[in-house]
Amino acid sequence: MNGEARVDTIAAADPVEIALLRHLTIVPDDAAKAAFIDGLRAPLNAVVVSFLNAHGFNVALGDAEFRQNLMDADALFRDGIGVSVMLRLLGAPGGLNMNGTDLIPEILAACRGRRIALAGTAEPWLARATAELRADGHTVVLAIDGFQGLAATVSHLCACDADIFVLAMGMPLQEAVAAELAARLDRPAVILNGGAILDFIAGRFPRAPRAWQRARLEWLYRLIHEPRRLWRRYILGGVVFAFHGARLRLQYGPMKNAR
Repeated sequence: MNGEARVDTIAAADPVEIALLRHLTIVPDDAAKAAFIDGLRAPLNAVVVSFLNAHGFNVALGDAEFRQNLMDADALFRDGIGVSVMLRLLGAPGGLNMNGTDLIPEILAACRGRRIALAGTAEPWLARATAELRADGHTVVLAIDGFQGLAATVSHLCACDADIFVLAMGMPLQEAVAAELAARLDRPAVILNGGAILDFIAGRFPRAPRAWQRARLEWLYRLIHEPRRLWRRYILGGVVFAFHGARLRLQYGPMKNAR
């Protein structure tokens, strides 16, 4: 896909954890990232863009449908330092950190003028995100609550004439909606699984200062600001994720043919 590459071809005997990691779209440099974004200006079909972070990895191990939706995505990007460390443990490249909080606004900016549909967060944050995007020159043609059920959400999205769909319901719901939406659309479109992206755009959650981001500590900044919501994900989930990384390294060693 214009410069980026899968970790490697999935082997039939791979355990599900390794198969998921092999499916990651590794972006080696800024030129490859720019080429990917440029390719979204005129997609040939419905393109699903998803992200895998440590929390998503943990959830995917216990949810086969979610795991399959991630692996069916046209691009599955590495999000965060945790997955990068796990890849390095397994002898694979981590590439750029392609987190959706930064990448999705870049995609929207590159595709300015295209019609956008939003599905996700509760009010008043949905309305505020919509207003922020419109103030930035984007054309938002639909903004809906994304928690009204899979069938109803997909029906509303299919009925609009958007070119780009930003789904912000969190894992694994947004990935299920994306998979169904891509299957039902009969035209080119870009479907972005954005997690808390609309909350960030609306100002509900603050971004970490640049110094924290450069130090790869944005997760800690978010934990400090939202301890009740995030402590299980970042503390308990981090321990579980680290365990899986160590286990995979001991059981399987470096991934064969990892680049």
